[in-house]
Amino acid sequence: MMRWAGRILLALGTLHLVVLGAQNTRYFGDWFTGELWGLPREEFVHPGGAAGAFWVSLGSFAVPVMLLGILVMDLARREIAVPPVIGWGLAAWSLVGAMILEPTPVILLLVPAVLLIRSQDPARASS
Repeated sequence: MMRWAGRILLALGTLHLVVLGAQNTRYFGDWFTGELWGLPREEFVHPGGAAGAFWVSLGSFAVPVMLLGILVMDLARREIAVPPVIGWGLAAWSLVGAMILEPTPVILLLVPAVLLIRSQDPARASS
């Protein structure tokens, strides 16, 4: 179950990064010319344009979720259990995100969260 949880996390993070990155390619040049440096506070409170595109793609949860997926897969390969708090934390984050914003794909994080919670049974941990 842990391997599947890791694969799903990696897939969800990658999908988020690719889809939202593809939708915001027109801002890539702005990101690498320093346009986002020294943004006024208002741009952090109400991001739009290049700043908003950054926060929904590269600056989003996608990369940490991908890294968590890779970590979970590696731990499963080495037969090391992921602490239960990780599964419960993902579940809570997913539910809160879904309550705040609908429709949202963040609810899909419940799938790997449940797999991680259920993998605490040593007989199922590495499957």
